[in-house]
Amino acid sequence: MLPNTLLESKARAPSPWMSAHLHFPGAALARFLELRGRRIVKDCGATWYAGPGRFLMSLPYQAILNPDPAELRRMIRETGAFGARFPSATWAGVESGLYVMRAREYDIESVHVKQRRRVRHGLESLYVRPATKAQLLSQGWSLNLSTMARQGRFDPEFGDRRRWETLVEAAFACSEISFPAAFHGGRMAAYMITCREQRWLHILHQMSRQDELSHSPNHVLTYEVTRQAALDPDLDAICYGYVPLCSANGLHEYKLRFGYELIPHRTVIQLHPVLDTLLNSRVARAAVHAARWLSHGHPRLDTIESVLKGAHTSGPPTPARITQP
Repeated sequence: MLPNTLLESKARAPSPWMSAHLHFPGAALARFLELRGRRIVKDCGATWYAGPGRFLMSLPYQAILNPDPAELRRMIRETGAFGARFPSATWAGVESGLYVMRAREYDIESVHVKQRRRVRHGLESLYVRPATKAQLLSQGWSLNLSTMARQGRFDPEFGDRRRWETLVEAAFACSEISFPAAFHGGRMAAYMITCREQRWLHILHQMSRQDELSHSPNHVLTYEVTRQAALDPDLDAICYGYVPLCSANGLHEYKLRFGYELIPHRTVIQLHPVLDTLLNSRVARAAVHAARWLSHGHPRLDTIESVLKGAHTSGPPTPARITQP
């Protein structure tokens, strides 16, 4: 690993929890989430965490699963989750994928010409370096609020001041978590949360300040983090997240223009058996669609409608599907 880079792990001894569980895939992400108060479950041959809406989400994000349907239903019932979501190549589900970079050579010429201009412009006034805990606690929260206001959403972990402090404390207790940030003078213009998970770097979150966007801090940060990670011989890949359930065409084009490739898989959504009986029907989906139309596309209703559509299309593999790529 390159010394003194944006992505350098913090020099701390692993906790007893980490020492005992370091061997399993997803351990670093699981510990970070657990310290933030998320429930962690190991079952069905995978690691899961309780995400928004009491859904179990699988870890690590690049692990393609093929769980036994009966065992999956048992896990959902026993944990009291509303459902589970995971990537698969054999189950039916929503067409999705991960944004991945595996390049060993990456420079400004690797970036699409339209983004290249913004990166160069941003580098004239911005400096990228790891953010300190103090900087995140004093400035990070305002970036969160600015970003979520632009996107028309609210995540309590980033919007509630106390929960944001808990997240920051959790991150600085995990040596694999870093906060590369773009600064305009002493002012933080954008930051990322990244996690080194075995030989992968995961870009988990990215926030920016509205009144700094003219300096292109997101473009500069994406470029610099990707460039340094590509140079790291201890990394095999960089993951820039997965395709969201709700459409985000602008974000899709943004990631592709920075050289990331969409690696396809199917996102499987399985509801708790009781919820599946109540909600996985044409009538329920029509009711949610009508409510969404009447509310002019409320983000929460958008998500609920996408989840119900995903649950309707998801299902365990058949012999024909297993034999066909």
